[in-house]
Amino acid sequence: MTSARSPLLVVGIGADGWPGLDAARRTAVESADVLLGGERHLAMVPAEVPAERVPWPSPLRDGLPELVAGLEGRRVVALASGDPLVSGIGTTLVGLLGADAVEVLPGVSSVALARARMRWSAESSDVVTVVGRDVHRLATAFAPGARLLVLCSDASTPAAVAALLASHGYGTSTLTALT
Repeated sequence: MTSARSPLLVVGIGADGWPGLDAARRTAVESADVLLGGERHLAMVPAEVPAERVPWPSPLRDGLPELVAGLEGRRVVALASGDPLVSGIGTTLVGLLGADAVEVLPGVSSVALARARMRWSAESSDVVTVVGRDVHRLATAFAPGARLLVLCSDASTPAAVAALLASHGYGTSTLTALT
């Protein structure tokens, strides 16, 4: 655990990976006893960092309580994409453990990166997530001239969004998929 107040620290890693970590996030990772994360995030950490690497359980939500309980007393850092509280593991961990049991050191979110690439301000666009949700929920956000940043579940989501747009009369909309 990182402290009595914040037993689990979640560190956001941006698209630039390990080289893009600031001093606080790098120090947190380097001083961890255990690193939790997806294979991609765990692979970003240099081999010289001696922490034990533990991949997320599958299924995630079912396996988290037992995993976290088994790490009691250790300095645990969970690795996440960008801002862990934007449709990320940070949200899941806060829901499971409570806000007082989780500390978050965010990186740049996928939403911020997408807005920068599209050159859309926060005020001129809306974010809708379909991660783990039915893509049809997106239809409530459709409107003429709307700018939507859609957080996708997987590579099949853009095609599903295009079909949904067409079925609601927005077939001529511009759709840009960012990776």
